[in-house]
Amino acid sequence: MPIINYTDRKCFKGRALTLFIYTALMLGGLTMVYPFLVMLTGSVSNAFDYERRAPVPRYLVSREDRLMSAVCSFFPPAHRGSVRQMRSYFPSVPDDWSIWTAIGDDSKSSDAWAAVQLARLADPNKRRGIDAQAKDYAEFAAKWDSREAILAYDTRFVSPFLRKRYKTLEGVNKAWQISVEDFSLVSAAEWSGEPIDQAGYVPLVDTRYTDLLAFREAYRNNEFTPFLKGAGVYCGYLRPASVRYLWEEFAGKELGIDKRDVWRTLPMPVPATADAKLRAAWRKFVENGLPLRHVSITVTPERQAAFTRFVAARFRTAAYFNNVMGGQDPTWRPVARFEDARLTALVPDGPLAKVWMDYLHAGIPSAEWRLRDTIPELAFQKLALARHGDLAGVNAAYGLSLTAIEQLGVPFGEALLATFANREWAFTRDRMTGNYATVLDYLLHRGRAVSNTILLVFLAIVIALTVNPLAGYALSRFRLRSGEKVIVFCLATMAFPAAVAAIPGFLLLRDLGLLNTFAALVLPGAANGMTIFMLKGFFDSLPKELYEAASIDGAPEWMVFWKISIPLVKPILALSMLHAFIAAYNGWEWAIIVCQNRAMWTIAVWTYQFSQTLAATPWLVMATFIVNSIPVLIIFLTCQKVIMRGIILPQMK
Repeated sequence: MPIINYTDRKCFKGRALTLFIYTALMLGGLTMVYPFLVMLTGSVSNAFDYERRAPVPRYLVSREDRLMSAVCSFFPPAHRGSVRQMRSYFPSVPDDWSIWTAIGDDSKSSDAWAAVQLARLADPNKRRGIDAQAKDYAEFAAKWDSREAILAYDTRFVSPFLRKRYKTLEGVNKAWQISVEDFSLVSAAEWSGEPIDQAGYVPLVDTRYTDLLAFREAYRNNEFTPFLKGAGVYCGYLRPASVRYLWEEFAGKELGIDKRDVWRTLPMPVPATADAKLRAAWRKFVENGLPLRHVSITVTPERQAAFTRFVAARFRTAAYFNNVMGGQDPTWRPVARFEDARLTALVPDGPLAKVWMDYLHAGIPSAEWRLRDTIPELAFQKLALARHGDLAGVNAAYGLSLTAIEQLGVPFGEALLATFANREWAFTRDRMTGNYATVLDYLLHRGRAVSNTILLVFLAIVIALTVNPLAGYALSRFRLRSGEKVIVFCLATMAFPAAVAAIPGFLLLRDLGLLNTFAALVLPGAANGMTIFMLKGFFDSLPKELYEAASIDGAPEWMVFWKISIPLVKPILALSMLHAFIAAYNGWEWAIIVCQNRAMWTIAVWTYQFSQTLAATPWLVMATFIVNSIPVLIIFLTCQKVIMRGIILPQMK
């Protein structure tokens, strides 16, 4: 019976009430749709725009937002000093920019900065200089030593890389001397936090570092970023470890210069013809701020003898020296005497590097140190001169007005802009699909997660469609002695939260020896009190004449149940199937309790594990939730007509 009859619907009050009802329904629908859209947008976001909580990705309509999102991917927040390094390539970056989430929230400021960069690309004269710098940078970076590089990698690619490299978990556990139960749990924090800019840093060449170099080469070859392959791409996520920003910051403090545009004009290295104050600041920087990996010396017999005396004075005995060195590096080869510890022209690998650096400061004047071409700025300056002849040629090609070649830095920023201009929508497509590709890779490599889920859902639906209809039919057709008490008991199970039954349920299954089996996952939810109650009510509402006619025709009870009753309660069965599917598919809490064996875990359990492991990247977690909800959405859309019939048919009776 309708709420408003046909006559009342024609009057003003009736129409107003109808409009109010429809408005309320639409608002109620929006309250469900809006959070889903926010989650969907979050799943295709990154650190720049995730915190906006917007229903639609802004980068789809804003070119400035697309540029900022791409720049964020090259200087990710997980990387050490990312915004600080970005500022060295883009001096116009505002001083108050420090955290990507805050930058993304300030759309006005980020749009203004991005508009300036896009204007550079739109200006034909500036664009020619940008393209020339980008092409030279691409040639330069392609041959650059990966040991002196910075990789702005995405953490989502570590697991696939290690899986491909080691094949098995046992292999990576043995090589890395760790004990993890899944590739996604491998922690490689030093890969993004490598203090390559510190004066005394020398990498420890072990298995992890070797794997890092292989990971960098995979990125150089665009194995994880196929959208950066082909013409028009001048930079990748692996870039030379520039040190110019260290010198600019040091000189700014030493000389009292607070303007970054002036910092950019400072030469590096400082030539002998420069101002004495500037040369003094440079010498001080070389001694205290420049990573000593970039310094070489001339080894002479006198210096070798002085180095031997230096080592002997510090360690006293060769045994103690070997003990200290061996404690830091298991591959250290013991020396019988201090003379066997050789002084090298370059900083050595391993623990002897610290001793070498200390001797450098104590025994050799900094004026006799030589700068190596491992400093990216020096190497690129030489490439630019070789390519364009002289300073005038460099200025003409790059559209610059340098007064000295030492002012030229590594043009990674220009290469990034040129690459974005040629691959703008490729970056966007990667944003919209990359997180989902990572989630699918994760779920499809969780052992038997998919097959376990399919089998569990199948068993849960079959049992739910068997036990509940039989129980409801029996309670409706037969006069049981305690039928009402059975119904009350079924409904009483709904009065308590599932957590209350978790402990006794676990103990019961343990005593029955059913832990880590599908029976433990299926049997506790085989019968549903509400479904049985609804089915009994539906069976009670069916005309008794149907059953009497079937009995007169000689139909056995099972045929009455299967041929007559079941077809008439399909809407309730569809609803029961939907509930059973959702409970089995999303039931991760109970699955963790009764199935400690990871081989028994389903997609829901691994989704929970994924959300805990990668909580620092919530955009990936949102993508996981979206992927996890797709089967539920498909089932609901498939069953919605039958469910609606369950709502309409009782009214028609």
